[in-house]
Amino acid sequence: MRTKPVLVGVAGDSGAGKSTLIRELSQLLGPEKVAVIGLDDYHSLNRQERKAVGITPLNPRANNLGLFIEHLYRLRQGEKVLKPVYDHDTGDFGDPEWVEPRPFIICEGLHPFCFGVLAEMYDYRVYYDTHPELKVAWKVQRDAADRGYTVEQVRREIKLRQWDIRSFVEPQWWYADTVVTLLPPAGDGSVIGVELKETCPGLNPAGMQAVKLREAGKIRSCREWYGGREMWVTAITMPLTQEELRELGAAFGITEAVLRRVKGEEVIPFQVLLSLLAARLEQIRKQKESYGRERYAVGG
Repeated sequence: MRTKPVLVGVAGDSGAGKSTLIRELSQLLGPEKVAVIGLDDYHSLNRQERKAVGITPLNPRANNLGLFIEHLYRLRQGEKVLKPVYDHDTGDFGDPEWVEPRPFIICEGLHPFCFGVLAEMYDYRVYYDTHPELKVAWKVQRDAADRGYTVEQVRREIKLRQWDIRSFVEPQWWYADTVVTLLPPAGDGSVIGVELKETCPGLNPAGMQAVKLREAGKIRSCREWYGGREMWVTAITMPLTQEELRELGAAFGITEAVLRRVKGEEVIPFQVLLSLLAARLEQIRKQKESYGRERYAVGG
């Protein structure tokens, strides 16, 4: 029996850094193993039409989520799909493109799991909750440099979108298995910290097992209530050495293949985050492969 792909949803506000996360995560998993679907391609209106109607892309009604669900279902069944393409440079649609199923299918955007039925289709859901200070700076930089907006237009658009963000994007954290927060550099430092919140895995979560790192103050691990849910938090605010990454990797189950792809004597928190997420996805993949073999053995 062919193993079905691991479906991953990454939700977050515009400018949060989702595309960067997924690009780097794909490198750790192996680019040949990953298919990425951006939900911006499923806009139902182009830029001028949205302006005429008075709706933003953050509103689900401005997106063809029905087609997205159909494509997600087909990819999960191992079928290729002809996906629409939205061009941010022109604000209009380009030629559609074929997407082939791969071992990991990562769907990123504003609404990958904005309601329960859609959320249940995924094997793993991540909400990317970048600190507002970073998010605004990155969005201004991206939209002004790459998408033809002025800085004033970007800042005005951010203010206008706040209601939609709170109504349609932020509630998705409730469905997330993991909430990732990028933190501004502390003090005079230039290192962006990361905080990983995971649904409570038990009495001895991975972060608590990395005793030396906790004692050295390299990571913080504790239990917290987040929006009415009990979650385990692992915070990393300073670089780790390769040896320290391996210690953390032993606790989180990071594979040797992933560790070999992490370069440099010092590993910044964002790279550590990527390694932890890659470990989670590979664990899910192995579970699916094991399940598939068992089903095949029974059927044979």
